[in-house]
Amino acid sequence: MPNRTQTLLQQTLSDWQSWTIGSGPRLTDTPELIRELTGGRTNKTFLVGLAGFTAVVRINSPISEALGIDRQREAKILGLLNSSGVIPRVYFISDEVLVSEYIEGQISTNQSLKNSVNMEAVSNALRKIQAIPMSDMVPRNYLQYCRGYLDQLSADCVSATVKEEIESVARVVDSSDWQPVICHHDLIAENIIENHNGVFIIDWEYAALGHPGLDFLRLYGADFADSGDPQNTLQPLFKIQQAMDKLWLAVQL
Repeated sequence: MPNRTQTLLQQTLSDWQSWTIGSGPRLTDTPELIRELTGGRTNKTFLVGLAGFTAVVRINSPISEALGIDRQREAKILGLLNSSGVIPRVYFISDEVLVSEYIEGQISTNQSLKNSVNMEAVSNALRKIQAIPMSDMVPRNYLQYCRGYLDQLSADCVSATVKEEIESVARVVDSSDWQPVICHHDLIAENIIENHNGVFIIDWEYAALGHPGLDFLRLYGADFADSGDPQNTLQPLFKIQQAMDKLWLAVQL
């Protein structure tokens, strides 16, 4: 009997005529599975294609909600970013599946992002995204978000002292004066691809309105300095970013 991933993949491929592809190579028949794309920990991802057309099919994790993922919010953000030129074009999206453009190029590394030219290109892409208005969405409350993870973990995983430290720092970030922007919230080097068309940022499932410094901190570390941060929230924000990474990993295990 086919498992959930196989069933959803076949259903998605069979329903190819509902994909909104736009310009470029056109599909004339059901796309075929080329190979599974490995490396991700949350979802199952596949490269599919036919006659010069390629796409990525992501089968969403069945524990998305436990991981803090809101698929409807992701769809809304991707809709806003779809014409930005810095994300793969979205062909189809539902609560269980995402079909998007396959971006060929060089996957970034922590080392390559230290190059000043690469750093400037990525920073410009982030600034372009942050300039897109999204006033009808509630900004992320980092205290509530961390508690969503903490409530799933036993005292053996996270002590009462550590829990209080995380919550205390989250309160500092939430109560500080900052303007919410579209924030990726999982901007590791592997989620950045460069080719002759520029920089592309992938994997937006944790995206939300958030602190404008968080994506930069996730990439460039604690030494990142932002002159637009008069209340010095970046150090507590860096601690929260690290805490969210560790809590996410603990919930996955």
